[in-house]
Amino acid sequence: MKFHHIGIFLSNIKNGETFFKKIFKIKRKSKIFLDRKLGVKVRFLYDDSGICYEIVVPYGKNNPVNKVLKKKGNILNHVAYKTKNLIKTINYLRKINCAPITRPQSAKAFNNKKVIFFLTPLNFIIEIIQK
Repeated sequence: MKFHHIGIFLSNIKNGETFFKKIFKIKRKSKIFLDRKLGVKVRFLYDDSGICYEIVVPYGKNNPVNKVLKKKGNILNHVAYKTKNLIKTINYLRKINCAPITRPQSAKAFNNKKVIFFLTPLNFIIEIIQK
């Protein structure tokens, strides 16, 4: 697996961008991806050290973001990795006691490649993105 981004759940993309620009030198940002199926809008920000931050905001009533924001927990929500072999990676993560918290599903932000989220035994979330 290869590191891809850090996902941050927020209520507003513009507020997130404004804050990130205050603490990091943002070199580039993506367009805003609206994914009705996943119930989110996302924008990727790339800092001058090459780290990618994904701002994830709610879209619609059935989304994974609102519940997290209401609890004020897991705002720094996940660390994402790309993999060449999604099935092999899923099987390996299950073998080492990572629990899938979603099913594999296509994501607009990744050209409809499959993504899946796991809760690790250390209690943080990993997103796996099909390369």
